[in-house]
Amino acid sequence: MRCKWLPELMPCDNWADFASYEEKLYQIFSMDFIQNQPQFKNKPVIIRRHPMVDDREQTFFHVITKDDSSKNDRILDSKRCERIRWIRAFIENCDCDPTKCEACSGIKVWDEPYKANKRVFILSEEEKYMVILERRERYNMLITAYYLDYPHSLEKQLKKYNYYQKTKRA
Repeated sequence: MRCKWLPELMPCDNWADFASYEEKLYQIFSMDFIQNQPQFKNKPVIIRRHPMVDDREQTFFHVITKDDSSKNDRILDSKRCERIRWIRAFIENCDCDPTKCEACSGIKVWDEPYKANKRVFILSEEEKYMVILERRERYNMLITAYYLDYPHSLEKQLKKYNYYQKTKRA
């Protein structure tokens, strides 16, 4: 059972015609982050635009691809692609209350220092999905979003979340 605010997945029906699928993904991304910016903690969420690739913003490619360390490059990630609608939904529903939601134990949100800024991690343990934003003075920047493919990846993020909870109380 999924949270009622979580959009349906958008799987690719025909990988031979990836160009059409990519265009649909980009339309959703553009609507969610270029034409109509979401808010996080009363500040707009913006995207990294450059370097542009095929007239598409850097962040778009970051949320549909993953690192391929063997090639020192990024490769298409079907799980990221089919969850393109989830990114904005996670940002807008990060305060999901587990006492009011039968479908999940809530969304886990924490900050971690990153260089001169703080990064915000928004995680659904049930969905194994995470969105990362970076806090800036006047806005938040969407860094990436991805599915946690492996159990150890989720465990690592849960450890970070638990550490954050302990330091917050101290």
